[in-house]
Amino acid sequence: MRSSSLFLYKVLPAAALLLTGCYSRDDLKADADGTAAQTTAPATSPAEKPTARATPPAPATRPPAGEARFARVNVFLEVSGSMQGFMPAAGAAAQTTQFQQRVSEWLSGLERDGRVEQRRYFRIADRPVADSYRALSETVRRGIRQPATSTSIPAILDTVASRYLADDAVSVIISDFIYSPQNPGDVPYINTDIADALARSRPDLAVSVYGFQSDFRGTYYPAVKGKVAGCCPQPIPYYMWVLGPAALVGQFDATLMKDLGGEQAHFGLAAAEVPSSVLSRFKRRGTWFVADAGKQAGAGGHAVAIEEASAEEPAEFVVGLDLQQVPELFQNPQYLQKNLALRGNTTTAKVARVEAATDATRRSGGPEAAFTHFVTVRVTAKPRSQQNLTLALPAARPAWVQQWSTTNDSKPGPYTFALNRQLDGLQRLMSGRQSGTNAADVLRVPLSVQPD
Repeated sequence: MRSSSLFLYKVLPAAALLLTGCYSRDDLKADADGTAAQTTAPATSPAEKPTARATPPAPATRPPAGEARFARVNVFLEVSGSMQGFMPAAGAAAQTTQFQQRVSEWLSGLERDGRVEQRRYFRIADRPVADSYRALSETVRRGIRQPATSTSIPAILDTVASRYLADDAVSVIISDFIYSPQNPGDVPYINTDIADALARSRPDLAVSVYGFQSDFRGTYYPAVKGKVAGCCPQPIPYYMWVLGPAALVGQFDATLMKDLGGEQAHFGLAAAEVPSSVLSRFKRRGTWFVADAGKQAGAGGHAVAIEEASAEEPAEFVVGLDLQQVPELFQNPQYLQKNLALRGNTTTAKVARVEAATDATRRSGGPEAAFTHFVTVRVTAKPRSQQNLTLALPAARPAWVQQWSTTNDSKPGPYTFALNRQLDGLQRLMSGRQSGTNAADVLRVPLSVQPD
């Protein structure tokens, strides 16, 4: 996140970043009030001063994805020298990069989406500068005309989190997220710098990190020192961070961040209570019935009465889930199979398999047609009394984060310097704000098993 003129010093010391950074809070306030920003084109809507919050927001319940609406979305595109390789200047025979294609299409979709009432666009230069959709889209397509001399990840995060996350606002930062302290001895404290940068954010903050890789044509600036001209033979990562109130981020993930591909990691999302039901006739095995709905045909509910079950002849029932309102990562059957857990005081019930809906189930006309996923629960012993269970999905950090992290990016490749340490800081901040054994779940479904 720096240009060729400052390739040895990417950021100010961590302690100074939160006080001054590469732009001040006064600079930002002026931009937010629309009094100091100099833009290449007029903004599509006037920049507004973010609303101050007198009290912490009340917990919100996420509506279904189809009902999601967004009063305000802010987009920040980093335009330092290190980003030029993603957005090379277009010539007559130039080919677009994957970054240009994906980001341009996403911006266009956001601009046209009727669920968004107000959009604000910013270039992150030496400070955030208000821009228009047309001008920002032109930068993505044609290249950065005047790259910033220096930008700072902690300063950017501090600014966005403290001033652009009103109760009704979601902000998206597009950047390579390469961060290195000025003093190499401070590298072990990168996680602390990130946590400090977000420390004054709203108490219900959620952050979703989307990782992508793109061809890169230009000069690459490693985090520690030096530069690599004529780069790069391998794809280079870039990221979109979505920040905002947990309820809004969850909706935004499920709607405006769909079908992007790439990788995902989510922090601080509110636990979703998704539409669900035990399906009394779908792929059943053994002798049982839905206790909270009676023995009528096709009944659904959340309590299962087991008549007979053993290790040799287990009872199996299927729980239908509608996961359209959760991020795509949590809709992946393989991810669910690995991470979905059945909690409760029992060792005889467990998740046996997770499957996604098929064309056949969607066209079946039965109760199963209403669900996107099916979880088979296997019970290997008849319970002696009612046992309350929870089908829960913890917000586990996915393996790609470690795979995309490196301690030395002097040889550019499909990894980012200290990415894992940045997300360590984000995760530490979120963990400190959450309470309760299961506070980090992204969804929960209540179940119970009992003897007939």
